[in-house]
Amino acid sequence: MVNERATSRFPLDSGVLQRLDSLPLLTRRPMATGRPGRRRSPLAGSSMEFADFRRYTPGDDFRRIDWRAYARLERLFLRVFEAEENLTVTVLVDCSDSMSYGLPTKASLAMELAAALAYVALKCEDSVIVGALTDKLTTYRRVGSGKNAVWSVGEFLQRLPRSGTTDLNRALYDLGRIVNRPGLTIVISDFLAPGGYQTGIQALRQLRQEVALLQILAPDELEPDIQGDWQLQDSEGAGNVDVSVSPAVLQAYRARLATFTQELAAFAHSYAITYTLISSDTTVIDVVQRILRQVELVK
Repeated sequence: MVNERATSRFPLDSGVLQRLDSLPLLTRRPMATGRPGRRRSPLAGSSMEFADFRRYTPGDDFRRIDWRAYARLERLFLRVFEAEENLTVTVLVDCSDSMSYGLPTKASLAMELAAALAYVALKCEDSVIVGALTDKLTTYRRVGSGKNAVWSVGEFLQRLPRSGTTDLNRALYDLGRIVNRPGLTIVISDFLAPGGYQTGIQALRQLRQEVALLQILAPDELEPDIQGDWQLQDSEGAGNVDVSVSPAVLQAYRARLATFTQELAAFAHSYAITYTLISSDTTVIDVVQRILRQVELVK
């Protein structure tokens, strides 16, 4: 549990934080970050987790020789242990105008989810970067590691910009200005970006980031229930359009939405990227404890 000062500036209450205390973030593969910590590294180290044997070569530490293996094989072998390292977890929140849509809004769940994931990372002594995405990486904050840093995350998230157009490709590419080590980058967005998202996500992978895509859509985006004549306004300033909503129009919309989400899922799968679709009316604790466990982002 964090102290009252932290929770007063954090988007989640102490009861939710307590339920997050036992959860670690998972990565698909070990990462060599060069920072000692609690996660497994592909590099050999001196933790107590045994990894393998290897042949002795001159200059190796005699203290690691396995004398039982020598007695059986009459050859010198060293016991190699897994190193443990800390990870940099970057949580990026889409703050474009389209995220303000829905009841509850997509932005509301995105902020709570970013807070929850940052908290889980911080309590595991990982370093955290939180950032805001619009048509660029609008702002970001490094918050170090340890649960005492959680108040800084809350303060940053409470001040997120609430408007702007979307250019995910440029915004994600901008991350290269601040990230220079392997890590885990989590993108929370509706991914409704006119220019697409593929180039930006590829840029993250080139930064040696393991990537997770959390797509949030509003309930009436997922299953609209409207009829008749409407004037629809683009939330990011592309103008208005008059539409007569009929069963055929709704069927066409559902088909196009399914294609959109399936293409995003297929893109993620092809590059071993974690992906899940979340309705904005899902509670944050349900997202973390159920949905993110299903996609193995948390344990």
